[in-house]
Amino acid sequence: MSSLSLAHAIGAQKIRSFISGSHANPFLGGTGNGFVSVSVSVPHSAQNRVSVRVMAKSTKKGKSKHERPWPDLNTIDPEWKSEYLMHLSPYKPLKEKPRMLHLQFEKPLLRLRDIIDDAKENAHKSPEDLTELIAKMERRYHKLAVRFYKALEPIERVHIARHPQRPTFLDHVINMTDKWIELHGDRAGYDDPAIVCCLGSMEGKTYMFIGQQKGRNSKENIKRNFGMPTPHGYRKALRFMRYAEKYKFPIITFVDTPGAFADLKSEELNQGEAIANNLRSMFGIKVPIVSVVIGEGGSGGALAIACANKILMLENSVFFVASPEACAAILYKSAKMAPKAAKALKITAQGLMENGICDEIIPEPLGGAHRDPAQASQNIKKAVLKEMERLSKLDMRVVLYERQMKFRKIGVYQEIDPVDPVKKRKMKKREVPYSAFNCTEPTPYDREELKVALEAVKAQLSEEEIDKITSDENLKRLKEDIDMEWNYVLLELGLLEEAKILHGKIGKLLGDPYAEGKLPPKLQKRVDQFGRILAGKLARPENCHDLKIKFGNYQFALNLRLFLKGEGEFEFLEDGQEEDDEVVDMETEKKEG
Repeated sequence: MSSLSLAHAIGAQKIRSFISGSHANPFLGGTGNGFVSVSVSVPHSAQNRVSVRVMAKSTKKGKSKHERPWPDLNTIDPEWKSEYLMHLSPYKPLKEKPRMLHLQFEKPLLRLRDIIDDAKENAHKSPEDLTELIAKMERRYHKLAVRFYKALEPIERVHIARHPQRPTFLDHVINMTDKWIELHGDRAGYDDPAIVCCLGSMEGKTYMFIGQQKGRNSKENIKRNFGMPTPHGYRKALRFMRYAEKYKFPIITFVDTPGAFADLKSEELNQGEAIANNLRSMFGIKVPIVSVVIGEGGSGGALAIACANKILMLENSVFFVASPEACAAILYKSAKMAPKAAKALKITAQGLMENGICDEIIPEPLGGAHRDPAQASQNIKKAVLKEMERLSKLDMRVVLYERQMKFRKIGVYQEIDPVDPVKKRKMKKREVPYSAFNCTEPTPYDREELKVALEAVKAQLSEEEIDKITSDENLKRLKEDIDMEWNYVLLELGLLEEAKILHGKIGKLLGDPYAEGKLPPKLQKRVDQFGRILAGKLARPENCHDLKIKFGNYQFALNLRLFLKGEGEFEFLEDGQEEDDEVVDMETEKKEG
């Protein structure tokens, strides 16, 4: 029986009694001299010839051939908040707490901190009371530190993301979960230590955690290959994604790698195929997936476990196609130009948020996650549980569609102001101007025939039938169809989130009696920009075909209602009239109704 299956069978609480011998297996016989005997059933004829007995090697301390035998549970560190099985994970707290390292750009703040600390130490030597002065210096230092870390350059955030004492994936798992258990192997012959998979529970619900693990010192970094996975690691991650899909466990992935391992052996083992297979398969995993970038996310090596419904990033994390040093070496022929390259690449969480790649920025403690790892983990936990609660309420088809559309809209560039193309050839102008909304306008002859047909139908209908056809429920249902189609169109165009944000902000201002019905200049500029982008995308017929049909159905039903009730003649959409007029009329009716 393997250690993993044994852990599932008896649980962590029963291991102690299992070791002590109170829960004996009928197939195992224990002896008092440290040996274990295994009885083998043999035919009666064979028993007469020879007495068969298989003896295992001594399991006494120091003589085991196994790498991780059953542990003494008394050795588990009681300070660890998370319950875990030591024999299934070699990860454990460091014996000595490392000294805090400071980056080069932090030296001005460090000097100011030293001055304050010296004042505290020598305060008792001064005849005057320096308590108020020190408190004032502390407040000023805190304000300067907040402004200092908010105004960091992109290359400085890269250095924070690579800080050697930044909490790793397993550090966050231990701080976030109530209990967890590490899972091993890719079923292809290797257990890549650069990618760790484990089951963990948060607030009574089980999640599958998958992440890239860096080391906390030189020895661990060599063992973990500096967080650079091999093909075995990606196949291991995909194996446990399918495991989570089978048992309906939501998946949380943590990205922290400089990139996939690019040695000759990894190439021979099809590194590119392993990454591509993950990219393809993750879009079909039928459970919610949330990805968190906790350090640096390097190219395809990071994306192979980051095809998620939502990508969350810590405040000082980065996500890039090429590192700033590599980009500078290619573009500027010198790695010293890395600061310039980092600024141009827009690899920080703030830059990726503007481009629609990052969905939410998780705040870090002042100075970085390494200053207070526990607080950083709790911030991640809060953001992840919020997203998981939202995704759990959606239908699985909607979850898969949202995941696909998130990545389909990445890279779509839309100019704010439309630009007329430069004509290089003399061509005949279009005789009839193209209209996106009036391309199917009926001819006058068709209109006359339709009016005659409507008159004949009206004469045959009773008053009850007319009331049923012209009921408010029919118009209400058509309006709901239009609203739903608007949501689908905005989602496909990648503008749904922005529309919700603007709708909420404008709604608050309309409810404010002091707003006087005016929008602030910044919000007005944002609304105008959104309107221009939406108008530019709706100008393409393929983006709004179904929406045009539903607008036409509503207009037809509205005109038919007036005609059947005798309140007016049946009217058609005149040439040159914009569809926007119908939208305005609908919104006016909604407010009046």
